[in-house]
Amino acid sequence: MQVSYIGYVTKDIKITSTTNNLSIKLAEDTETLDEVVVVGYGVQKKVNLTGAVASVDFEEQTKSRPITTVSSALAGLSPGLQASSGSAMPGEDNTTLRVRGVGTMNTASPLVIIDGMEGSLNAVNPLDVENISILKDAASCAIYGARAANGVILVTTKTGTRDKISINYSGRISFNSPTRMIKMMSNYADYMELMNESYRNVGKSDDLFDQKYIDLWREKSKDPNGLNENGVPNYIAYPNTDWAEELFSGGVIHDHNLSVSGGSDKIRFLLSAGYQDNEGVVDNTANKRYSMRANIEANPTKWLTVGTRTYASQMDREVGDFSNANNFLRQSTAGTYPYWNGSYGYPECPDERATANNPLYKLARNDGFKRYNRFNTTLFSKIKFFEDLSWDFNFNYNRYIYETRQHGVPAYQTRFSDGVIVDGITPPSQLSTSFDYESNYSYTLENLINYHHTFAQKHDVSALLGYQEFYKNYYKVNAAKKGLIDESLNQFDEATEMTSIGGSTEDYATRSYFGRVNYAYDSRYLFEANFRYDGSSRFHKDHRWGFFPSLSGAWRISEESFMESTRSWLDNLKIRLSWGKLGNSEIGNYEYQSVYGPSRYVFGNALASGLAITAASNELLQWEATTTTNFGIDASLLNNRLTASIDIYHKMTTGILYRPTMEYVLGNHTAPRQNIAEVSNDGIEFSLGWRDRIGKVEYSVSGNFSYNKNKVDKYNGEYTKTWVEDPNNTLTGGKWTDNIGDVSSGGNTPVVEGHMLNEYRYRSVYKGNGKYFNADGSVNPAGGPKGGMIRTEEDMNWVKAMMDAGYKFKPGNSIGKANIYYGDYIYADVNGDGVYGDSDDEEFQGRSKTPKYNFGFQASAAWNGFDISMVWAGAAGFDIYWGPTAGYNAAKTEWGNNIAQRIADDHYFYDPSNPDDPRTNINGKYPRMTYLDGNVQNNASSNRWLYNGDYIKLKNLSLGYTLPQKWVTKVAMQNARIYVSAENLLTITSFEGQDPESATGMGYAPFRSIAIGANITF
Repeated sequence: MQVSYIGYVTKDIKITSTTNNLSIKLAEDTETLDEVVVVGYGVQKKVNLTGAVASVDFEEQTKSRPITTVSSALAGLSPGLQASSGSAMPGEDNTTLRVRGVGTMNTASPLVIIDGMEGSLNAVNPLDVENISILKDAASCAIYGARAANGVILVTTKTGTRDKISINYSGRISFNSPTRMIKMMSNYADYMELMNESYRNVGKSDDLFDQKYIDLWREKSKDPNGLNENGVPNYIAYPNTDWAEELFSGGVIHDHNLSVSGGSDKIRFLLSAGYQDNEGVVDNTANKRYSMRANIEANPTKWLTVGTRTYASQMDREVGDFSNANNFLRQSTAGTYPYWNGSYGYPECPDERATANNPLYKLARNDGFKRYNRFNTTLFSKIKFFEDLSWDFNFNYNRYIYETRQHGVPAYQTRFSDGVIVDGITPPSQLSTSFDYESNYSYTLENLINYHHTFAQKHDVSALLGYQEFYKNYYKVNAAKKGLIDESLNQFDEATEMTSIGGSTEDYATRSYFGRVNYAYDSRYLFEANFRYDGSSRFHKDHRWGFFPSLSGAWRISEESFMESTRSWLDNLKIRLSWGKLGNSEIGNYEYQSVYGPSRYVFGNALASGLAITAASNELLQWEATTTTNFGIDASLLNNRLTASIDIYHKMTTGILYRPTMEYVLGNHTAPRQNIAEVSNDGIEFSLGWRDRIGKVEYSVSGNFSYNKNKVDKYNGEYTKTWVEDPNNTLTGGKWTDNIGDVSSGGNTPVVEGHMLNEYRYRSVYKGNGKYFNADGSVNPAGGPKGGMIRTEEDMNWVKAMMDAGYKFKPGNSIGKANIYYGDYIYADVNGDGVYGDSDDEEFQGRSKTPKYNFGFQASAAWNGFDISMVWAGAAGFDIYWGPTAGYNAAKTEWGNNIAQRIADDHYFYDPSNPDDPRTNINGKYPRMTYLDGNVQNNASSNRWLYNGDYIKLKNLSLGYTLPQKWVTKVAMQNARIYVSAENLLTITSFEGQDPESATGMGYAPFRSIAIGANITF
């Protein structure tokens, strides 16, 4: 019999036929207090941490979740960590990670350390990962110095256990389907009618599509299986294609992993191999991944430990050019059938634009491969001179090779209704072949001296002193040729005409000295000091070195004698305070030097190739420096069933390395990078967890919340606005002027002092009060349409009256179907000069693309072998700029481009000459439909294209069953578990685009994955 309870050690009791009454006493479980957390160059008890460190039990995540990459599974699991998935395209599903916001204008990604060495998260097989630690404040990161200004993610992989050999198999099959697709028009007759409407809306007198074709399509759609005069089915000859469904067809992922682990007193080992076949949800975008790992540690003597941590992977990707296919998706119409009888379809309607695309045809025009190879090995040794003193030596070698070879594939398009081949097979002489080869290698050498001793049973002292050197070299070459002898002979040497060639090489190196001292008195008073002295080849020798220290302390109040009365319910209460300074050198490798690059120039009335200095250098470049102050409280209550943690921090980055804008008179010269900016981040993080048991049901819930705001404290001077009197302006008497051109980096997401980093700056849609005129009959500038759109004749009369009074409306300028008309937006006169909506009316919007809030929630329960769990993640307080794009989010149309169905269903329409037109919809959500750029008013860049990006996602929902031991032992198993898991199951958001997490209006669709899997241990 097994007796267990939350907060106590599980106890096994043997029951016999003579057993009567039992008295069982459970011992308190101190595992929570003894839990260790991986930190820089070592581990520490969680209760003894003085810095802001979060830990994720990643092995638990991989038991059920269909995870393709490590980074994609981190969303919502830790406070202070923002994990935003990028493209869902296989092999490119790289997640953007940010620790405590963005504090630099350069690379803001955290440093990733895998088993003590720098690496890539996505190079690691998720099934090999045991635990992940996130170092968030400067005190915990300072031991990594110059590389850790954006936080550190420490990955610990699995190892074998002594005196036990286990064979583990994990396999699953995942069925994937695209989510949140943008529905586009698939009824071609309706599409042709709307195109005609948009054409006439800009003042055209005729139609794009003849009514006879509209009627013909409607008639043939009633009998889709009927045959035309050439024996072709109507659904092919008169198609109504849903291109989103055709392009994003769904796919399957096969994932299999096998590991052998174990050991003895002298050795521990883990050997693993993994295979993943991801078909993708789009044709010709599949990805196969092969991985292996060997973690081996041996103790030939009591004083010597040697071993290796080696892993390698190969990824093979298909070469379908989805970036273009995604663009071609909107540049297609329902009047083309995808594929039939070995040929790709062509537009069937004579009035359709010949360039209306077939996205499948575009994807099929390229073949070849993309291959990524990684090899990473660490050789390590540990010599214990005494019980308290040891020397660690680590050597790491990393190699990365990327190669791709692509060549054109002959294909053709047919107008199926009459069998005419319209776009014939490309002759071999026009086909091309190309290759790219990129390689880099690096080595890291480390020497570490560790000391640890406890004096008088209460004074715990440890120290670390280390040296590291790092070198990395890059090399790449590429070339392309045209003109194949035969389509089957596509090797590079078999092409005849060179069209491009290029290549480069570069390198950089660092050298570092670092150390740490820890002191704890009676596990109550905790102190830690770190330093790192870094040198980088990216800086001039006079500014190469930087010193980065940190101090931190903690007080475990719960261990004080005056807290004795709380021991029955308070297990741990600790307050933390830390300060530290970190560096950043994430810039180009040679920016302090004047270097040459390829350039073109005119010689002898012809363009010639040569070398030129195109960027100014700066020998005075110095380290960016990030200083962080952190205050935190950790608490565990009620037998560790309730846990809570809160952190408040201030992070200031000074001397930010950035390129200012340069005057155009300097030509194409790039400005020298300078230490010119400062950015601050202030935030709060909170996490709360509860775990307990009700009867046989064990359950847990936990949540985390983070708030972060950033501000540019220094750049190029303060932004100011000044009212300037203008006697010639009889409407307003002057205007507001500002110095934005002098103090900003330019563009619509500028860097400006006093504002958040890259805050949006656009025109604003006009917001009036709807009163139109003053009591004396004069026009009221503030009385226009409430929502900014001209919807009624009263709205139009106000616009006319404003123009009559001398006001101007940009960019349309005048009243007319091709200018400003019913169903158009007008923009605010921010600078007060009487001109509404010109470039001088751009203003800060108070939002950026960086979320202010990140949050997550996890819950799980288990009963009699059954278990269920869920993971939620979300972000809020940010906007996504998705500019006007025909076919996706704009009411503008273009011949040969599709129209979003939601715009087709709910757009504005009003014809003042025929108010009773059945198409009238003055309350439409979207503006009137207009052809091409015949109307510029609605397509002007403005805050109308800023979408609220707030979202919450159900990242995972899993249901599993662990087979009883009495079953599995009969077939020589130690453990067996089967499960069903759903990834990316639900998204709640108001964003109209495809995925707010990746800030994508339209891209490679995120997919919902339903997986069936098993974990078996022998």
